[in-house]
Amino acid sequence: MNSKNGYKVLTHDYRSPIQGSTPVWDGKTLPYVLPTVVVDVSELECAAGWNYCDSLSQALCIGGFWPEGWPSAVVEVEPPVGAIARGNKRRAPSLTIVRQCTEDEIAAAVLELSQKWFGALAEEMAREQIAWRQALGRPGRDLAKVEAGLRRALQVRGLQWQLHQYRDARGAWDAWDAWAARAAWDARAARAAWAAWDAWDAWDAWDAWDAWAARDAWAAWDAWDARAARDALVIFYARLMGWQDGEPDQYTVGIREAYRQGLALAMPVAPTVLGWAMEAGIPS
Repeated sequence: MNSKNGYKVLTHDYRSPIQGSTPVWDGKTLPYVLPTVVVDVSELECAAGWNYCDSLSQALCIGGFWPEGWPSAVVEVEPPVGAIARGNKRRAPSLTIVRQCTEDEIAAAVLELSQKWFGALAEEMAREQIAWRQALGRPGRDLAKVEAGLRRALQVRGLQWQLHQYRDARGAWDAWDAWAARAAWDARAARAAWAAWDAWDAWDAWDAWDAWAARDAWAAWDAWDARAARDALVIFYARLMGWQDGEPDQYTVGIREAYRQGLALAMPVAPTVLGWAMEAGIPS
């Protein structure tokens, strides 16, 4: 049994980062009792029930730093008597949300994880992860700064590409789909475009990193809508470690500021064309 308070990660709009579906909390009402569900009492670590973790850092590691491309919300929860423990997780038929954790607490948890993952580079990597988390919150609303950031990002990557703005992220994805559909387009050109923008050559650097640390960091960073953050962090660490030549922040410059100012996504949509869109609800 475990009656100790724990921590649970939700998406920025208070849904499950794993199950999705509708929001489970309004983000305001405290305390808030989550509805009762059936709990799987088997020995499985991941099973039905309200899942949470004893530590904030473990909850972040499992739930992610930025699921769906936005900073996750982390809440402290009070379980009922009879909650069960399975591996690194706990689960219960209900939980009571007692408060939302502060960004300072989250930063301390990120540093704790970084000390496990990155050793002597823990502080540098923690700063980078927190900076990406803040940027993905899109605190700014400046179209001109987004475009300037994207041009700077292209410049430092040595890409003489055009920019094409779309009304929304769906428009950029539709352009990609159309490109992909045209005569099954030249696969080599597609790979080259993505490789140039995402720096695929850096993925070999993962082979030099401890597999367990790499797996856990990947789990915390991995979100398609935030792949710019994930890729930039891989490059940053690989170059600080000397596994790859080049400036550590090459894939951070420009693009992080663009996200900070309201970028929804940026992606190749044609040979030498970077499509991009502002986040929904941000004037363009």
